[in-house]
Amino acid sequence: MRTSRIAVTAAAVVAGLTLSACGGDDSTTNGGSAASSSPSSAPAEEQTESAPAEQPEGESSGAGSQEGTPDQGSAGQGAGGTGTKPERCHTDDLTITASDATIGGDETSTVAVKLLNKSDRACSIKGFAGVNLLSSEGAIPAARRDQTDDGTVLKSGEPTYFGIFYKANESGGSGVKIKGLVVTPPDEKKSVTLKWPGEPSLPVTDSPDPSVEIGPMGSVGQGQG
Repeated sequence: MRTSRIAVTAAAVVAGLTLSACGGDDSTTNGGSAASSSPSSAPAEEQTESAPAEQPEGESSGAGSQEGTPDQGSAGQGAGGTGTKPERCHTDDLTITASDATIGGDETSTVAVKLLNKSDRACSIKGFAGVNLLSSEGAIPAARRDQTDDGTVLKSGEPTYFGIFYKANESGGSGVKIKGLVVTPPDEKKSVTLKWPGEPSLPVTDSPDPSVEIGPMGSVGQGQG
């Protein structure tokens, strides 16, 4: 019996020691896990916090250059005064006049038509005006010359000019008498009728070539008329 009790007691001691060791391992393992997770979690939190802090700096730098481009573009467009492309010049925006601009010795006579922006805003104008000469034989439409026009922006008070080119009547006869000039600005429907400042008549001709031609805006130099 004594031997059995000793054996039982020894077994209990061994079991107690075994349970105590397992508990120690658990606490050690948990402690180690806690210790190891804290350092690893701290850098993770720091990276999470620092990444957004660093990222906006990069984005801000990039966004600044991107935003700078539109600003520069707006500044370039703003040269017209509004930051956007100005509206086209309407007939009512313009004071239109015509004057003789023939240079002595030229085979072709010239009338310069001046379009002055009388509005208080800038406006754009491009291309060809509509032109008809009023004559004793009816309206004579002007043909367009083979020229191009990149367009221009007229500030308030600024003019542009285009030319009307024709053959003067040197036949000695009455020719085709010119009574007036009708001008319609580009892309407009409203016209103005002006006094014809050029030669009083054009030659009578059966030639298929046009007797009157016009150039685009800016086809004669400023200072005419």
